[in-house]
Amino acid sequence: MAMKKWVTLIAFFLLTQSFAQANELFTTVFNVIESTKTERLLILSSADGRIYKTQMSEANLKYFKSFVGQIVKITFSEKGQELFINRIERALTTEVDPSVMDLNHFQYNQLRKFAPTDLQSLEVATNIFSTMLNDGDRRRSQCFKRAHIWAFDMWSKMNISSQKVFIFYTQRYIQLEESEWWFHVAPMVVVKGEEYVLDGTFMNKPIPVREWQSYFIKSDKITCPVAANYEEYSKNQWSRLCYLMKVPMYFFSPLDIENRDVNKMPRNHWVLEELQDARRAYKGYKETYEGLDNGKPTINH
Repeated sequence: MAMKKWVTLIAFFLLTQSFAQANELFTTVFNVIESTKTERLLILSSADGRIYKTQMSEANLKYFKSFVGQIVKITFSEKGQELFINRIERALTTEVDPSVMDLNHFQYNQLRKFAPTDLQSLEVATNIFSTMLNDGDRRRSQCFKRAHIWAFDMWSKMNISSQKVFIFYTQRYIQLEESEWWFHVAPMVVVKGEEYVLDGTFMNKPIPVREWQSYFIKSDKITCPVAANYEEYSKNQWSRLCYLMKVPMYFFSPLDIENRDVNKMPRNHWVLEELQDARRAYKGYKETYEGLDNGKPTINH
């Protein structure tokens, strides 16, 4: 029986060699999930957030799960939009220095320094905007969930590190306007040093932060200062109408900002449960984001 299992593994690796030219990736295996759509295993890479696939079998399931949490070298081939594993093996200490290579973006790393990607032109930002998944229904989903998936897609599919911009309404504004929301958020990218918001629900193109702010504050004459921390916003509810806060792409909701500034809980990593929750903002999420489903309940903030 053991020989049969290894023959299955070897046969699969030989089969996948027939795909396009192979590429290599050093990563940490975050999770291994059985597909509900096809006879495949979905291997979640921690280094780039991508899903790498292989043939489903009991032998393969046991074999690939043995790599969870391990630093590995994956040889893979691309077929359309899918990535298929040709070979996976534990990385040698001579190949990877874990203290230098940042391979697990699903885990906090005190050495990780975040810097947003500076795009080459507004045309590049516009092309990114046009490819963003935009079937989220704002009547049944929250802005922070849509923004999280947009940011994750840019990072995992395009290797773009984006930010998020929050607009927080103060009690004064909410009382004056009887606002239905106390905050809104969208992804933000840098284009040659200038910041543009990619709000696919309300806008039809990338727009400057000030223009985005004016739309949501219903005036181009009001200034929303950029708060240095969450306390600056929370303690000045009557002196201002609004505040902006700019944070790295990993931040999911206002609670993460409050935890960072008040409870000293830093955030420079993705959290799988949050991504699983966020994907529900979109139609067909089970198919589109099948690899993010870890079977755990969704998060309620």
